[in-house]
Amino acid sequence: MQSHSTLDMAHKHLRRVDTDALGHARNRLAETGIARLSFLLPYRVRRMLAAEALTVLDHHRQWGERLPEAQDLPRRPVDLDEPEVTAHAPAIPQLYDCESLRDNLSVIAAEPVLPFPGCHRFTVSRAHHDDSAGQWHWEQHAFTLVLIVECPPLEEGGFVQTVAHTDRDWDHHDVYRTLTRNPIHSWELHPGDLYLMRTDTTLHRVHPFTHGRRTVLAMTFASRANLEQTRDAIA
Repeated sequence: MQSHSTLDMAHKHLRRVDTDALGHARNRLAETGIARLSFLLPYRVRRMLAAEALTVLDHHRQWGERLPEAQDLPRRPVDLDEPEVTAHAPAIPQLYDCESLRDNLSVIAAEPVLPFPGCHRFTVSRAHHDDSAGQWHWEQHAFTLVLIVECPPLEEGGFVQTVAHTDRDWDHHDVYRTLTRNPIHSWELHPGDLYLMRTDTTLHRVHPFTHGRRTVLAMTFASRANLEQTRDAIA
């Protein structure tokens, strides 16, 4: 019952988001490839989504995740896709399917933000400091909405870095050339922060961190170009 009332709060809030805040976010996304959007969902809603993400991880049976934090042993990153998330987190798929959420994201993106086809619409991911991370990359989908559930403090790394308006290079032959010819933006983020990234044209990474872990809920969305590419691939 509590999740239903919290989702009702989210729906009401999304129908009356401040237009000035949306305009500012649109400018930031266009300029840097990323926009902070914590104003888009009330704190209570973001807290509920974070709690569901942690519940999904608690249900995940992986030996590395059950090791006590105090043991100095390597751990494997965890990426849980839609079926496992849906089984233990009812609010996450309901919010993903919320039309008002996509309407607001479309205003910020200045183009339609559409559901991503397949079973990778939303994921819960966790990385530890001893995972091999920090690689620069692009995504196949156009947009990712990310809720920070857990992250290390800035002085230990784990912040997000972006290079906007770049061409995807799947072989990564020219990543270093891209980095040296374009400005790199770095973003300090905290648990509870929400941001949207244009992930198909923004080279990005999470900076390696020295202690702790980083847990996020990510929702992936498509552009019309994404859907056309998918249809062409099937044809």
